[in-house]
Amino acid sequence: MTAHAGPLPAGAGRSSTSTWSRIYGLGTVYAKTLRDSRLAVLILCGLIGGMFLATGAAFGGAYSTPESRRELATLVASLPPVMAGIYGNPFPTAIDTLGGSIAWKGGGSLGLMAALWSVLALSGTLAGEARRGSLEFVATTPLGMRRIAVEKLFAHLTGMAIVVVVLALSGIVTGAAFNTLPGDEISVGSAVGFAAWLGIVGLASGSVAFALAPVLGRGGSAAIAGAVLLSGYFVNGYQGAVPAFAPVANITWWGWTAHFQPLTGQADWLLLVPGALVAIVLFVVGVELFARRDLGVTGRIPWPSMPESLVGLRGPASRSFGERLPLAASWGIGIGLFAFVLGGAARSFSQSIRDSAPEAMQIFRSLFPTIDLEGAGGFLELTFIMFGFILAGFAASTLVNGWASDETSGRLEVLLTTPLSRARWTLAGGLGVFASVAVLTVVIALGVGLGSAVTGGDIATPIAGTVVIGLYALALTGVGLAVGGVISTSFAGEAVAAIVIATFLIDFLVPALDLPAAIRELALTSHLGQPMLGVWDPAGIVASLVLAFGGLALSSWGLGRRDVSV
Repeated sequence: MTAHAGPLPAGAGRSSTSTWSRIYGLGTVYAKTLRDSRLAVLILCGLIGGMFLATGAAFGGAYSTPESRRELATLVASLPPVMAGIYGNPFPTAIDTLGGSIAWKGGGSLGLMAALWSVLALSGTLAGEARRGSLEFVATTPLGMRRIAVEKLFAHLTGMAIVVVVLALSGIVTGAAFNTLPGDEISVGSAVGFAAWLGIVGLASGSVAFALAPVLGRGGSAAIAGAVLLSGYFVNGYQGAVPAFAPVANITWWGWTAHFQPLTGQADWLLLVPGALVAIVLFVVGVELFARRDLGVTGRIPWPSMPESLVGLRGPASRSFGERLPLAASWGIGIGLFAFVLGGAARSFSQSIRDSAPEAMQIFRSLFPTIDLEGAGGFLELTFIMFGFILAGFAASTLVNGWASDETSGRLEVLLTTPLSRARWTLAGGLGVFASVAVLTVVIALGVGLGSAVTGGDIATPIAGTVVIGLYALALTGVGLAVGGVISTSFAGEAVAAIVIATFLIDFLVPALDLPAAIRELALTSHLGQPMLGVWDPAGIVASLVLAFGGLALSSWGLGRRDVSV
């Protein structure tokens, strides 16, 4: 028997990729990067679009008469300048209109969320994969390092464009659904302008991380870009209270765009140009640095190392917990800081209302008869608890997505070649995720406690109320584990994020649109009482525990009955 060497027949050995497969993430670096970031884009779209709609619905319901609008304008004018720093908008205008109120209360927060996502994404899109070694094989192909960097960058730009479009549509819908008085209309141009501003400040912030990542790696670039982002945001927000901050604010994109407020009719588009130019220049720098340096060779900013007991070397539960711990701590710090700021502002807010606009206090008491604004617990129940549920829910989705990555990355197949059984991997890994949710809850409770201590009064009740937020996150984690075990881990995190978004919309839109109360009963959050006030609903707590541990058991059963996907 002989064999002959020769050219392959035309077309032999080649495989083709369908158009849909290319769009979904096969065939190009761009498509794969966009597919890998789909959960983050979904979360950001849900957060930003939902918050815009919710803020508009709350304003339209609470201030539906000219008298209430005048009282609101009087109240805002009398607030100390430091209150503007909380919202990140030092120059509130047209506060008695729908667009002005949204721009003041929610504009800065929405931009901050988009900027934080951009920093985290662009600090790791090249440096993170280079450190793991996943780019080395791609870089040996004819694509070249510069093209890899450009395609990954354009995938992020596409994700940000999707977020911008969703925000613009949310603005149009909000203006059409919740305008109650003349001047409340939000035009298409105003909605698009606000969304464009969000995209510019987000990309300008992320471009700092993108430019530094080839030199400093993911951690160092994210730390520096995050410091630039947060310092610029707070310096701009508090420049009214601290005039010395104004010169510093004017060298940041937050300060450059402080007077760009299209929701109030102030849309000077030239104010967006400097931020866009900064982003373009830093993107070019990042691409060139990546193309000219060796893969994975970066400087290092010294950081404390993780304790050996937490690096995940004592079994599947320890590994699952160790890998989820940094993410859980990061979410907890972010949510805890939010709670700390709101809890600490409770006393000054209620004092300002009582001293300058007693009629506004009567409005608050008529709208929320069970909530006492004098203490931190009442203020947190009014301003924080729902957003705490939302943020904790999205944290749960990312933790579930991390657990699911064992299977989607192909690592689970290797693990199952050892004596480790499917049931043990599922149960141990799920318990590790539960432990990370516990860490998330403890960190949030710390922020709640510190904010309550600043205000004074009862501290124990708000801290105990944080446990309910943790139970909600635990329930969603159980649902995600069940979806991953029974159906597929490829969209377990997305399923949790979709539930969070649906719950968010039900909670806010059902009362605003006067829909049947039975629809709101579908949301788990409607069965959790008023935890910051010490009002707990036993049925909701039991339901959360059943969803959590029932989902874990269902996940173990389901994974044992299906094939492991690649």
